[in-house]
Amino acid sequence: MKQSTSTAKNQTEENTAEAVSYAKEELISHSQVLFACPSEVLIGALHGKTETAFTIAEAKQFIQNFLQRKVQE
Repeated sequence: MKQSTSTAKNQTEENTAEAVSYAKEELISHSQVLFACPSEVLIGALHGKTETAFTIAEAKQFIQNFLQRKVQE
């Protein structure tokens, strides 16, 4: 029983950690470590976004969407 309680606690901590927003510039400067991509990719993924702070999960989703976009000719 302690293991299930511990697991639930860990999941709650992860959800809380992911809910923290970081400044756009901070995410860009650490993009290689956080997202395993160059800063240029994150800059492109966030282009046109009006927000100035994002969660790590949001930034990952924006990067994924950006990389899967079709190139317009």
